[in-house]
Amino acid sequence: MTPRFSWAAPKMVRALNLNAMRTHRRLALLLVFALSGCTTIQRTAHMYGSEAPPPLSFQYRDGGSSIYYSFSVGDASQPDTAIFFYGATGCPSWKSVMPGYVNGLTISARVFVLNKRFVPDRSIGLLDCGREFYLANNPNQWIADYSEFIAAQLDSNAPKFKNVVLVGVSEGALPATKVAGLTPEITHVAIIGSGGYSMHKSLATLAQRGAIWFDVESGWKKISADPRSIKKDWYGNPYRWWSDVMDIDPLPDFLKLNIPIIVGIGENDESVPVESALFLESKFKEAGKNNLILKVYPESDHRLNGNGNSHRNEFFAELSRLVQQTHNAVERDASLLQKPP
Repeated sequence: MTPRFSWAAPKMVRALNLNAMRTHRRLALLLVFALSGCTTIQRTAHMYGSEAPPPLSFQYRDGGSSIYYSFSVGDASQPDTAIFFYGATGCPSWKSVMPGYVNGLTISARVFVLNKRFVPDRSIGLLDCGREFYLANNPNQWIADYSEFIAAQLDSNAPKFKNVVLVGVSEGALPATKVAGLTPEITHVAIIGSGGYSMHKSLATLAQRGAIWFDVESGWKKISADPRSIKKDWYGNPYRWWSDVMDIDPLPDFLKLNIPIIVGIGENDESVPVESALFLESKFKEAGKNNLILKVYPESDHRLNGNGNSHRNEFFAELSRLVQQTHNAVERDASLLQKPP
């Protein structure tokens, strides 16, 4: 018999390919736009508006450089709190969301925001980030650059800051917790959209509950066959990035910290499962540590957005209260120590 040709299979293949492309694009955008709930048009317009912070340049000891931004919030002429931000997944510039990103802060603070190396002032992170960026975009470089930048800002400020807060958003949780453990001056850590799972375990958890449909292990097998490639990519990032971050266990760096930590995550986060943050909380309890506060925002996503509302302002208001409480407690204890018997 002559076999009949059916359109069903080709249509199904085309549909699957289209779904794959959509999922690929969606995950890439979720990672890139972890900074804010704004649309691309809004972010771009903001970067050319009068409210966007002007770019400054930080020179590293090795001759490289990064753009950074610095501005004050609150009424104090000389804030005693410094808040640091660093990087994000991909190559978007923090200019696109600052200073509005921290509108929820209710304390006076000096905010320092460091772009990764080779991220231009007005980058929206949607186009090819470039070879130099991909080569420098690895955890060791993040930690070295962030540490050097923080040390330089703290050394140059007079009077010294009493509170130094590191904010890690999504991928930024890794350098924030690592640098906090290496830098005695850090007094608080704030994390958005991350927890105690490795990237590998996070993706596997999302796949198990049907939040993502692609085969994580199949993708990892391809990456493992060419782990240093910056030309091949998987769901929006080069193989090299995935191989660098996929199996990093963030838990030890969290547990080393004895300073106040606040973590905010959306209940419906599609990039990092809420189970990751719940796991982190459980491990702190097991270790007898009480310095972690977890805030889970109902029906919210990776950016803390849900039902048309952003919970990010709530998160930064909580951070402000935490800084005030611990700062006041430290000052009260210090005054008691100074009293004569």
